[in-house]
Amino acid sequence: MIRRACAKQIGEFASQLKKDDERNELLKIFKTLFTDEQDAIRVLCLESLIPLAKTMSKDDNLVHNMPTLLSAGADKSWKVRLCFARNFAEFTEAFGKDITDSHLIQNFSALLSDNEPEVKNAAIHSLSKSIGHLSLDRICNLLLPTLSNQYSESQPAFKASTALALCAISTRVGTDMTMTKILPILRELLQDDNSDVRLNVAKNLIKVADTVGPDLLSHNLIEILKNLSEDANWRVRMAVYETLGKLSVLFGEEVYMKHLEPVFMTYLKNSAAQVRVTGITESAFLAEKFGRKWINDSYV
Repeated sequence: MIRRACAKQIGEFASQLKKDDERNELLKIFKTLFTDEQDAIRVLCLESLIPLAKTMSKDDNLVHNMPTLLSAGADKSWKVRLCFARNFAEFTEAFGKDITDSHLIQNFSALLSDNEPEVKNAAIHSLSKSIGHLSLDRICNLLLPTLSNQYSESQPAFKASTALALCAISTRVGTDMTMTKILPILRELLQDDNSDVRLNVAKNLIKVADTVGPDLLSHNLIEILKNLSEDANWRVRMAVYETLGKLSVLFGEEVYMKHLEPVFMTYLKNSAAQVRVTGITESAFLAEKFGRKWINDSYV
């Protein structure tokens, strides 16, 4: 009980210490506790490492704390690896971009392929929150290849979070990488058997559109969205109409009339009241964007 209490409070203790020698004594205790045979204590230490690292300089973190964190990513206990994966965004903030890129990201990437599904799911969930702390090189040359190799054979929860991560990544990597590497995966996920996977892509597709523009609508995407507007799950249908409305506002009336109107206007006949309400709401945004003539042509 004493070791657990100490492991849990180390980060708070560190924030109150002003002298380097006091902090060094605390680090000795921390390193001893992190080698404890009980994984519950190692987990508590790992959680305490976040506030502890924030009190230390980049060089001190590199020397004293980085090896500990790297060992956690490869710990024999899946609970410790889970803690590393779950808190990765906080670790990137505490340790900084340089240490993350040079040391931490490799271990984190391995957790996206972990044998324990709960660890994999925590890692992919953390990825979306960590994008801003990662370099473009690491995203393109390490994380994207890892996701490309992992998503197709993974559980639905991993696929659903992969959809969120890829949409977030698209905002960082630019048009070419999004079109060639990300969009093919998203098109496949839009047709996944699991409704949560389809829903996550449909709801976040606007992020991809902000990056690539109207080219998003090429490569059979319109046909996929048309099929999803008839999806058995009404939440998926609602997300599709909401996204179609946002795409129309983003791309303008010409693109809307040429590509999106035949699919979007089918909301009027949808069997779910909430879906029809969503269509009406999005239509109001279109009316504000396109003006009186569009209203008369479409609804009068």
